[in-house]
Parts: sequence; structure tokens; C-alpha cells
Amino acid sequence: MQSPIIFVTGTDTDVGKTFVSTLLVKRWNANYWKPVQTGLESDQGDTKTVMDHCIAQGEHTPICFPPKYELQKPLCPLEAMEYEPDIEIAMSDFCLPDDDSERALIIEGAGGVYVPLTKKLHITTDLIKHLIASTDRPFKIVVVARSGLGTLNHTLLTWEHLVSAGLKNHLWGCVLNGEKNPGNVNVLRKFGVNIITEVDFCPNDADLGTLVDNIPDVDFS
Repeated sequence: MQSPIIFVTGTDTDVGKTFVSTLLVKRWNANYWKPVQTGLESDQGDTKTVMDHCIAQGEHTPICFPPKYELQKPLCPLEAMEYEPDIEIAMSDFCLPDDDSERALIIEGAGGVYVPLTKKLHITTDLIKHLIASTDRPFKIVVVARSGLGTLNHTLLTWEHLVSAGLKNHLWGCVLNGEKNPGNVNVLRKFGVNIITEVDFCPNDADLGTLVDNIPDVDFS
């Protein structure tokens, strides 16, 4: 079986996509790619964050492919481009990185599924479809959501959007990030959302190993 590609998206900004991406990288000894990075004027970027976490653990050092686009302002890519007129994101420019390592590839999106990426108003969902069309590798989507109050609306809207976009067969499930909330898990499951796992807040790298063990193995064939 070809190694899978996992696209990590979220229900909102700062829901823990990079944290969950790190767990997935470690769980499967995978590689990592962030196609579009914004906010570099105030943050080191998610690629370095993932690498730093993995180095701190000292077990698996992934190949972290450089972003296709990097922008300075901590804004959505469409708005960030206004401050850097020499950059224009085009959907046709995105292609999967060359990788002969036979490892899984974790791709982390920018924000949520409806974040606008291009001046033609392509959104994250369009990027997912574009990448799926460019490969015959198993391709699955993970939605990262907050565990607490307010997550039901955001998560169900995200899930329904992806289903309506024709991506139901590529949806693996949802990772709930934060203090465990059995009530929200129960409701999401009633609406057909697959809950992959729940992950608690992780204060330091030393605790990552326990959380990695919570990520189930899965056959993506």
C-alpha cells in the first residue's frame, strides 16, 4: 500500500492544528508540509514548531518540506497578500513535494476549510481537491476542533461543508483538542462525525508521548 496523505484542517484559528499535526507526524513517523504560512512577522512558523517538538523528543526527525508560500502578516492568505504585492498565490502552483521516503505525509492547512487563499477566492477546500486530483496515494482529512462549549456548531458546519463538497469518502474524522467533554462527543457522533480521539492540553514535550499513543492506527487502503 502506498503511504497515506493526511490533510489537517480546523474549525477555527488556534484550535490546535499544529499540535495535532505533530502528534500525527510522531505517531506514523511521517513527514510534514505546510503549503501556506502566514504571520511570520510575529511567529517562527508551524514548520519550525513541528520540527522543534520532534527534535525535543529525539525519536523521529521528519522531513519538513518548506511552504510554497510564506507571508508576513498574521492574516488569511488573501488579506496578507495585500501587504506583499509581489506575491500572488495561484492554485495551479501547488503540487505535492517530491518524497521518496515512503513515509506518510501530514499536510497542515491555513486556518479552516473556508479560509480564502487566492485572489480568485479559492479556499482551503479547493486546495484539498486540487491535491487529491494530483495523486493516487490514499488521502484523508482530519478536522481539529475545540472540545468545549461552541464546538458543536463550528464542527458540524465544517463537517457538512466537506461532505457537500464531495469529500465524504476522504473524511477520516475529528480530533477534539482540550478538556474531555463526553456530551459534545456524544452529540457529534449522533450527527455522523467520526471522533478519532480526544487530546488534553499538553504543557511540555515530555508529555507528547502519552498523547501520541492515543492516535489509533488505521488502514487507509
